[in-house]
Amino acid sequence: MVQSSKSIGYPAPRVARAIPVMPLRHTAWRGWLSVNAFTWGTLFSCLVLQRFAVPAGGELKISLATPLVLGLAAWGLVSGTLIIERRRMALYFGLCAVALFSVGTQINLPLAIAPRMSLTSLAYWLAITAFAVLRFRHSVSEVAFFRIVSFCLAVVAVAGLAQFILQFANASLFAFSGIVPDNFLIEEQYAVTIPIDHGLNRSNGFFLVEPSVFSQFMAIGVIVEALYFRRATYFALFFAALLASVSGTGWMVLGSYIIVLAISSGRRGLLGAILLAAGCALAFTALSLVLPDVADMMSGRLSEFTLPGTSGHERFVTPFMALQSLLDAAPWSIVTGIGPGASEQIIIPYVYHLNTPIKVLMEYGAFGLMFYLSLLMLGTRTKRQAMLLVPLMVLLLLTGGYHQFSPILFAVLLIGTVAFVHQDEVSA
Repeated sequence: MVQSSKSIGYPAPRVARAIPVMPLRHTAWRGWLSVNAFTWGTLFSCLVLQRFAVPAGGELKISLATPLVLGLAAWGLVSGTLIIERRRMALYFGLCAVALFSVGTQINLPLAIAPRMSLTSLAYWLAITAFAVLRFRHSVSEVAFFRIVSFCLAVVAVAGLAQFILQFANASLFAFSGIVPDNFLIEEQYAVTIPIDHGLNRSNGFFLVEPSVFSQFMAIGVIVEALYFRRATYFALFFAALLASVSGTGWMVLGSYIIVLAISSGRRGLLGAILLAAGCALAFTALSLVLPDVADMMSGRLSEFTLPGTSGHERFVTPFMALQSLLDAAPWSIVTGIGPGASEQIIIPYVYHLNTPIKVLMEYGAFGLMFYLSLLMLGTRTKRQAMLLVPLMVLLLLTGGYHQFSPILFAVLLIGTVAFVHQDEVSA
């Protein structure tokens, strides 16, 4: 296989012929890392170990996924499993340059409304964002890769469903605090346990930090099944887990895929979108019959967008309010930004949250946001893999501030950007 001219890696062989790849069991002792091992290791670190951390001095803790996945990435580069994609590396250098310009601007033109800046935050963000410049050296089977993805998500789905169902038997485990020392957990930063009614809690997938994150990954599970395998048992599993999370953001991710499918794949895509939407309606109807109070709570959350103080209002409305307050005080910040970390403590008289695009725009300006989005979206994808891009970006960019949360960032980038796959025949 001749190497693409757009990637930096080991030299391409002089003779364009297939290179035999020995099984992992024969090569592992030489220090080689297979694509399968890299994929399994990354997904395990990002999903199963999502709540665990490494103490970094004082109260600072780093997600355990950060050193594990970056270590795997370094191993993959050394062994030739991964390469650096030149176009994305150029965009990454542009992002670094814009970030440094924002730091310099904030130092020389400090802004009263945003007095705080964190170089530590900048260094960490650039370190984990660098994962986006990687790519598999050779394309791998699309079906084989997504079988691994689907299996890992199914394990989380089973764990989350079991967690939810066991509550009816007065047995539950929603947090690892008290079992694992707090220094090695990041649970205090997230809404790990959220009550519903009648002594029940929303399922967080057992391993994941929040029910909302659980719902978002279960939506990705549904989409992967719809694109590749269409197995009824897996559809039922992922839909049931999505309902057990009692969270709306997963439905947003799934809805974005239905829209993309309806408008981009002709009549067949429109039919598939209708069938998937019908499956969503059927799943919600089943929930209404089994747990009507939970169904009423989910439908009632649609009104949150207009109610200050609610999760929906803070997550989807206040980011734009904060941006408007900043631009009123410093219109020029749309170009220069206000520096790393500065957006998190703006002096304004209301509580606000930030999604990823608004945070990047406020801290690094319009050029920073342009480089960042281009870095995430540029890549060589098959048709089916490209269909995943919009829901993956909705998950990463709009459902939470995940650009600095490595377990979600790495998982999304692996599935949509780092994975270099070739189309092959799909069979269940």
